[in-house]
Amino acid sequence: MAEKSGSICFFDLESTGLKADYNSILVGSIKPYGQPAKTFSVVKPGDDKMLVRELRDELGKYTIWVTYYGKMFDIPLLQSRLLKHGMNKLEKKHHLDVYFHMRAHTLTARRSQAHLLTWLDAPEQKMTLSPEVWNQVLKSPETGLRILKARCESDVKGLEALYNKVKHLVINITR
Repeated sequence: MAEKSGSICFFDLESTGLKADYNSILVGSIKPYGQPAKTFSVVKPGDDKMLVRELRDELGKYTIWVTYYGKMFDIPLLQSRLLKHGMNKLEKKHHLDVYFHMRAHTLTARRSQAHLLTWLDAPEQKMTLSPEVWNQVLKSPETGLRILKARCESDVKGLEALYNKVKHLVINITR
C-alpha cells in the first residue's frame, strides 16, 4: 500500500567522514518508490547548512524511509548536522533499515549492500569508488561532487532493488 501511495522513499548520504563533529554531508539522495532519485549536494565541501535543510524537508514528505544501515549512520549524521546548524530535527517516521532485516533473516558471509545485490542477482549493482575519488572532492569539488552524486543515486537505486528482493522478509517497520 505504501509503495502505491508514493509515501515510501529510499535514502542515502555521502559525507566527508563518519562523525558529525569533524565531518559534513556532501550529497544526499532520496528516491521515491518507482520514481527517479532526487539528489541534493553542497556547493562547497564543508558548508552543508542548506543541504541538511533540503534533505530534512524532502524526507518529511514521506511516511516510510528505507535505508541500509541508516539507523546507525545516515539518520544520526543528518540529525547531528541539523543540530549543529540550529535547525529542527527530523520528524519521527516509520523507518525500515534493510541491513537489520537481512542480519536477522539471512546467514551470509558478508552483509554489505554491494555483496547482497550481487549475491541476489539484483538488477542494480552498487557503484564502487577508489579512495582517491574521495580525496578528489577536496582537490576538485566540481568533478568530485559529480562522481559522488552518481554514487549516491546508485546506492538508492540499488537499495530499492534489494528491498524488492527481500521485502517479503519484513515483519514490521519501526518508528
